Amino acid sequence: MGEVGLVYERGGKQRDVYEEGDVERVPCPMCGADKLDRLYTERQVLGVVRCQDCDLIYVSPRLKNPEQVYWGDAEKYVNEARQIFAGRLPHHRDPNYLEDLNLVARYKPAGDFLDVGTNMGFFLRHTRGRAWRAIGVDPSPTLSEIARKHFGLDVRTTFLEDAGFPDASFDVITMTDVFEHISAPRAMLREVRRLLRPDGITYIKVPNGLYNLAKQRMLERLGRTKAFDIWDAYEHVVHYSSVTLRKMLESEGLAVVRMGIARPIQLPAWHRYVGAYFQYPTPWAMDWKRQTARSVLYWGSLAEAAVRGRPGALAPNITVVARAR
Repeated sequence: MGEVGLVYERGGKQRDVYEEGDVERVPCPMCGADKLDRLYTERQVLGVVRCQDCDLIYVSPRLKNPEQVYWGDAEKYVNEARQIFAGRLPHHRDPNYLEDLNLVARYKPAGDFLDVGTNMGFFLRHTRGRAWRAIGVDPSPTLSEIARKHFGLDVRTTFLEDAGFPDASFDVITMTDVFEHISAPRAMLREVRRLLRPDGITYIKVPNGLYNLAKQRMLERLGRTKAFDIWDAYEHVVHYSSVTLRKMLESEGLAVVRMGIARPIQLPAWHRYVGAYFQYPTPWAMDWKRQTARSVLYWGSLAEAAVRGRPGALAPNITVVARAR
């Protein structure tokens, strides 16, 4: 089936265009400054900007409640992943999730494990059979209920700061492709530090802001920029580089133990052919150009990091293991 005439539906509440009443202007989430350079505009009014004082890339104006994008239609979410819930197909991110957990296990193979931003539980379900006692938190009533119903996971419907966990509750706290969604990242890190035991670790994986910036500039030169979807600014409200992420962690008393690059996420392309964002992998032949390009850039990013000593603009993402100082 071709792409013409298809209606592309997702379970979330995101819209292609937003208005002034949907957004708010905010200062830099790291240093509080309001001197900025505009880099890009998405979905009519969402501004991707860079702080002139600390170089953090963030979104302003941004949606007033960006997390509510995920408070969507349960039936549509379940339809996106029905083959996975039935046990017939893997999730397209399963290789990424296993890589993440194997890295965490190198530093903390057992103990009390908290996953922040659990979504439907696709990452957290892989902790089963390991030596962790794992729970999750997610503010979306829709997604957290799906995680409980379809995977039987212990997922609390709450923001982390409202969960009521006592000090030093966890050996591991993970945020995989979550921290970029957090509007108040320093407050989140303070809560993570409070909840970590003295020898505990936090694992964070975020998209690389410098990668998106390089992609934007390349598309601008080619005259192929779109009105949205370079930065996903409707949901990703802060965009980190290896430098700004380290600075953010250190500002809240977390010491970086390891910084690296994870394999790229090979996003499914079903929606381009059938109009629905099914969450299981598409065959390589259906999206071979993008999948090949992501893989080539990933291997190039490893070489770049070896030369620079940190992830650079070719890295699709940044991973960090950190401990309380």
